[in-house]
Amino acid sequence: MYFLGINWETISGSALLKDDRIVASVSEERFTRVKKEISFPMSAIKYCLQFVDNSKTLDGVGIASLNGNYSTMLYQSSNFSVADFLRDQHEVWYPRIYEGKQVDDAIVFKDKWVSDQYPNEYWREYSPAKKVTFTEESIDIIADFLEIDRTLVVRIEHHYCHAYYGYHFSPFQQEKVVVITIDGAGDDGINATVSIVENGKFRRIYATDKCILGRMYSHITLLLGMRRREHEYKVMGLAPYAKSKDAYHAYEIFSSILSLDGIEFVWKDRPPDSYFYFKKKLEGIRFDNIAAGLQIWVEDMVCKWVENIVEETGIDTIIISGGVSMNIKAMGKVAELPCVRRFFVPGTGSDDSNCIGAAIGASLHFNEDYGNIIKSNSLVIGTDAALDSEKVLEEAENDETLIVKRGPNDELIAKLLEKGFVIGRCVGRMEFGQRALGNRSILADPINTDIVPRINSMIKSRDFWMPFAPVVLDTHVDRYLINPKDITSPHMTIAFKTTDEGWRNMKAACHPSDRTARAQILLKKDNEGFYDLLESFEKLTGRGALLNTSFNLHGHPIVNTAMEAYKIFKATEMEGLLLGNGLILKKEMMS
Repeated sequence: MYFLGINWETISGSALLKDDRIVASVSEERFTRVKKEISFPMSAIKYCLQFVDNSKTLDGVGIASLNGNYSTMLYQSSNFSVADFLRDQHEVWYPRIYEGKQVDDAIVFKDKWVSDQYPNEYWREYSPAKKVTFTEESIDIIADFLEIDRTLVVRIEHHYCHAYYGYHFSPFQQEKVVVITIDGAGDDGINATVSIVENGKFRRIYATDKCILGRMYSHITLLLGMRRREHEYKVMGLAPYAKSKDAYHAYEIFSSILSLDGIEFVWKDRPPDSYFYFKKKLEGIRFDNIAAGLQIWVEDMVCKWVENIVEETGIDTIIISGGVSMNIKAMGKVAELPCVRRFFVPGTGSDDSNCIGAAIGASLHFNEDYGNIIKSNSLVIGTDAALDSEKVLEEAENDETLIVKRGPNDELIAKLLEKGFVIGRCVGRMEFGQRALGNRSILADPINTDIVPRINSMIKSRDFWMPFAPVVLDTHVDRYLINPKDITSPHMTIAFKTTDEGWRNMKAACHPSDRTARAQILLKKDNEGFYDLLESFEKLTGRGALLNTSFNLHGHPIVNTAMEAYKIFKATEMEGLLLGNGLILKKEMMS
């Protein structure tokens, strides 16, 4: 059986469930090269359909979220700059909230309308009526594109998409668990849910629109001069540099608005909005203390909520999905809670993975007795670099400035990494989501702190306070990470405290202030080729970890093809590039 999932919002993408496996999933941004692409995921859908005979063999199609947002699709809010987001606050939300005016956001952003998106005739002219009709009309658009009957297309609630993805990609599918979802808005009037799941059957016990943790984090990101809906991770990275006592004033402001009554969020003092109210309240508090106060408050609220959930349900196996699950520091705090025995955070709990949740949701909608166990939780489900690797290697062999080493190269790469080389790895199928897991990665020796400014200057252009992350061999977890519950973290979703040995050996891949590591714990079964490379490095150096950061230029999506990786390699000071069975090196770097 085949079920297609579509996320036609930030970030748009598609996924295909074949029987009991997600066999393909990719975000549209990887094809258009527009980060956080929001347009109709035409290329992503076509990619997924390669794994079925044709679209007419689909047993069902799920669209993430019950409601489509015509306006944000029209003016492509995912591509907003900081100035655009500020304009949104001042010209749309302030008049609506504080002046009682009826402001049409689509008219405010008329200069940003995108009329050449699919289907062109639908977006050519603006119609206020489409704000109401788009939800249904989008179903017709998708059915027409797939050439299937409209009755095979169904919308799946946003938070169920988060929950289905988190649960079905967890190692706990055959157990009784609690699945928590928490995000900024949710698009369907909900921003947090709690469900008890047993034998694949979901029983939601709580849903609310009062959990504004994600929304506030997003607006404070903007208040600090960074892009909301994208740069929240920068606020999280900034937070540990402040001292808790200095952040207390900001923490008090945040904690004054919301509290918990058991598993229910309740208002203490509901703010009229999430931007201007806090702009006034936080005036005069230094930027790092605002970041720290916000982060500590979110950690405290999430942890207290989880404690209350465990107490009420009696279940101590917890899964968290949704945008707030991307806050790896908060997830690290949850992992440490004494009441939590086992814990899982899926690889990309934010909205981009809702295409996967929608595919699963469609299978449950159209066939209630459909098997509930997803047998593979691998995120290596994107396009294959092998499609153009040979062509790129041949081009490199004809370039007099380059050296191409064919055949097994793990031992050579290990030696080069130890010497301080920065090497890109673009091998096999691309990982789904916002974190590279070895197949679209930039690698370096994690002990060498001098490598951090080098990678930043040559490729990543990350803010100076932002840490990188390590990939750690499973054989070295106990030596490098404090993880007494043996929590699995194959997708870099939890911040672990490091041991003294771990800090010494991974200093360049840890947060320099609090020494935590957003570790990818690598098992051989998850990526044998990548594992073999780390083993070669460990045999040479004794260090069972590498610095692993995503293969992309700042502000651009992770590379999709071998040619895209090659162009970055050529345009930057990266010394090496591994493509399939060939290692490309720059002669000037080897001399």
